[in-house]
Amino acid sequence: MRDTAPSLRISVLGPLRVEAGEGLCLTPKGAKNQALLALLALSPEMSRPRRWLEDKLWSQFGPEQASANLRQALSKLRSALGDHADVLRADRATVSLDPLALSIDLRDDGLRFDQRVELLEGLDARDPEFEEWLRMERADLQARLSQAEPKEAKGVLIHCRSTAPAEDGANIMADILANQIGENIAEQIRAWRQANDPDHPAELPVSDISLTCDILKTTDGHTLFVKGLHVPSGRILYSKMQSISHLEAILHSDEIVSKLVFEAADCIIGKLPQVLDTNRPESRATALSRLSMYRMFSFERDALREAYSLLKQAHELDSNGIYLAWSSMVRMIQLLELLEDDRDALREEAIALNYRAMEASEDNALVHALISKVRGTAQRDAAGAFELADTAVNRNPASAFAWKSLAEANMLKGDVTSAFDASARARAIARSSPFKQWWDMGHCIISIACNRPHEAIEAGEAAARAAPLSRPAHRHLLALYALDGQLDKAHATAVKLGKIEPGFSIDQIINDENYPVRTLRNKGLLEPIRALL
Repeated sequence: MRDTAPSLRISVLGPLRVEAGEGLCLTPKGAKNQALLALLALSPEMSRPRRWLEDKLWSQFGPEQASANLRQALSKLRSALGDHADVLRADRATVSLDPLALSIDLRDDGLRFDQRVELLEGLDARDPEFEEWLRMERADLQARLSQAEPKEAKGVLIHCRSTAPAEDGANIMADILANQIGENIAEQIRAWRQANDPDHPAELPVSDISLTCDILKTTDGHTLFVKGLHVPSGRILYSKMQSISHLEAILHSDEIVSKLVFEAADCIIGKLPQVLDTNRPESRATALSRLSMYRMFSFERDALREAYSLLKQAHELDSNGIYLAWSSMVRMIQLLELLEDDRDALREEAIALNYRAMEASEDNALVHALISKVRGTAQRDAAGAFELADTAVNRNPASAFAWKSLAEANMLKGDVTSAFDASARARAIARSSPFKQWWDMGHCIISIACNRPHEAIEAGEAAARAAPLSRPAHRHLLALYALDGQLDKAHATAVKLGKIEPGFSIDQIINDENYPVRTLRNKGLLEPIRALL
């Protein structure tokens, strides 16, 4: 795993191209020099013995002349790479590239499902050994493309099972709990719940996931035991025990049960890409969408662009409306954070994706929750946003996403008390999520609107801890610290913002009407920041 972003990008699909920074082209001149770079880029660990390279590029020369030609090619290659020449390494025996400093499209972007794309298009090094190597590489790529062609996404099969004493309806409650978790999984990926009818048992297909919920009666209530198992490998994806005082907590989706349901589904989904067959489109789509969420919730410009690209790939593999809904959310974040120049285009695309997602997955509560944000913010339809969010909560009261959407819809309606309560519930349910900063930041803003500055600070600090590079968290903490008289913390936060947000200034946050701190501005909470000027 890289600690820093690679400094160079090499494209081998299509014509060879080397880029640095903002698209600066560093592609070397000369077919031999390009071929040398290609040989290294496509080699195991990006390293080859000198003699092997000489045989591939100068097979018709004697050893001394071939060695001299390689030295000359390395010199020209270093010159072409300029400030990035240190990615090329050579000693007496081997030549290599630094794999941590390079991004290779074929290695890092996954396979394109276009058989017309040619590896190293147009590259002719005029050596029979290189031509043979290139022919074999192209044949290998075509074979991999054929194997990786999209197949029909059939979905992950989840077998829901439960055991509990029949008295007090515990067996029914166990079934409800298992199905709630299965439903939460099925909202986020293509999945089907499976259960055998005890009155009419049948031979069911082998499931991917076994989801078991057991209920044990105790002296002071009941204990729930939830376990998610990958059936083919026997790998346990999730297991947890939870005590509840009364069984009705399951029926009413009390907060403690909702947290268990949301956590179990989220944890299982997070581990599915590690256990499912990667040839299955729903498996690859799940992995891509999960990665996109890590990128999305960083709120960084380049990461959000990557998140959108990953979701587009996921939808190409599996035409699930949830990926369109998440794509719409990415566009909304880019719009609100002022990260792209053409804001009108972002708004129009978010709205278009909004409608497409609804058409594709009209019964999905998570889709309702996500597009509620677009309906309210991009389309300024407060009533429509509330209707979607309310539907999402009623369909899935264990969804932290649904409760967050209801909180935001209540804000649009002007009901800040209901907004605060819904946001607090969403935040509690999502407490164990790897993306908890999403709910923490939302609660910070709603707390500001409710005139609860200390609760806003607590939520903002939690968001900043979970995502240290989160601009929204630091923007709001800057104003909140200044309001609370904590000027040292406010100054430190301003310095932090200056490092993570290019062009940031205190004057900008105070005076720029378009700067994304609308709630702070509406509440008149930006004035205390002037003390830092």
